[in-house]
Amino acid sequence: MRLQPVAISKDRDCKYCEAAHIACCRMLGVSPQLLESLIYDIANMTDHKTRDMIFFAVKCSRSPQQLTEPDFDMLRAHGLTESEIVELIGMSALAVYANIMADATGMDADAMFETVGQSTTAS
Repeated sequence: MRLQPVAISKDRDCKYCEAAHIACCRMLGVSPQLLESLIYDIANMTDHKTRDMIFFAVKCSRSPQQLTEPDFDMLRAHGLTESEIVELIGMSALAVYANIMADATGMDADAMFETVGQSTTAS
């Protein structure tokens, strides 16, 4: 699951990317409860592997020079391989790049993102 870009965009206050990544998560079937935890309360997520991957990705996006061997060991303890850790770093870099592009070009979150992936009920 690619939840990290939502958390990174929220952390970096990129409204466009946050909305776009949330819409993508909805399309992929991420539950509203998980999205709410992701946006408001990562520390209390019940899936510790996902939580720790998100914390790592946010730290990587904020200050990659501050990543330490214990940060990597935590991911390895959850069973992540070296290539999966590199992929997580790459996702963090891509999210930061997208945030910079969206913010530097002044993109506004499109109202369409609010409804993407939400089911509608027929009257």
